[in-house]
Amino acid sequence: MEMSHEYLRETVRVMQGSGFELASPASSSRSGGGPGYESSRYELTRGDAEHLVLECLEYPDASETYWLELRKVHTIRSFSFQLDSWKHGEAQVEFRYYPRADGVALTFVLAL
Repeated sequence: MEMSHEYLRETVRVMQGSGFELASPASSSRSGGGPGYESSRYELTRGDAEHLVLECLEYPDASETYWLELRKVHTIRSFSFQLDSWKHGEAQVEFRYYPRADGVALTFVLAL
């Protein structure tokens, strides 16, 4: 699956179908200064124990980067980090980051 903003929106819809709520409508804003980009953020919560933020940055050259922040997943929290890729299924979303040349990457699996 090719990573894209549309696939990110599809992942958000899958997560909503599994009990996550969009904490606020998807927001979009343009950066100031430096090379510009447009940011679209999706803040998702499920109960009191799960709060994640997915973000897509779209650049003038039509490239995109994707980010995940774990605000709260039970007792785990993290700063925003860039995703290499992700995939969703009926039972889970698998987020990959920090890939190595051999294709192995750190993976965070969220049960739906």
